[in-house]
Amino acid sequence: MNKKSRKEYRIWLAMKARCYAPSCKNIGLYQKNGIKVCDRWLHNFDAFMEDMGPIPGDDYSIERIDYLKDYCPENCKWIPLKEQQKNRSNVPTYTYNGETHCLKEWSKILGFNLDCIRGRIRRGMSFEKAISGDVYHRQIFINGESKTVREWCDVFGLKPGSVYSRIHRGTSPIDALTINQEAIKK
Repeated sequence: MNKKSRKEYRIWLAMKARCYAPSCKNIGLYQKNGIKVCDRWLHNFDAFMEDMGPIPGDDYSIERIDYLKDYCPENCKWIPLKEQQKNRSNVPTYTYNGETHCLKEWSKILGFNLDCIRGRIRRGMSFEKAISGDVYHRQIFINGESKTVREWCDVFGLKPGSVYSRIHRGTSPIDALTINQEAIKK
């Protein structure tokens, strides 16, 4: 067995363990949903390889296209681990302005600190409230560089309280940070 097929073999074994092994931590979830491995794959690694083909890379794993259906050729594909992690049933997604993403994606899209949003939601805030009006943890771009308001205050030697006060009075975060900052106006 070559190196690549060893990884595929481990994936095949793990797939079966999720559905049948009493010691597998996820067995309740898979059994509760009636997820099984198709007869063709259950005891035949070669059939699994014939249907799935070689894994495209070390950073790939198997995914069920419809998570409520069995492991079988028509319901499985190789997928990058980063993509699969977003599709896990325990990764919450949030819809805002007609788009649905996980928190990590929203933090990048909106320029918010991920830990800040996650902490607010854990403390009981709705997603919309957690992201509304928060300029303090949002990433601010100045001269192509991204930092939070507090980080920019450190760079410019400003007192965060003064900058936050300007923002509360309606000044944009960039203007609040760059008032009297000749170094920025390059």
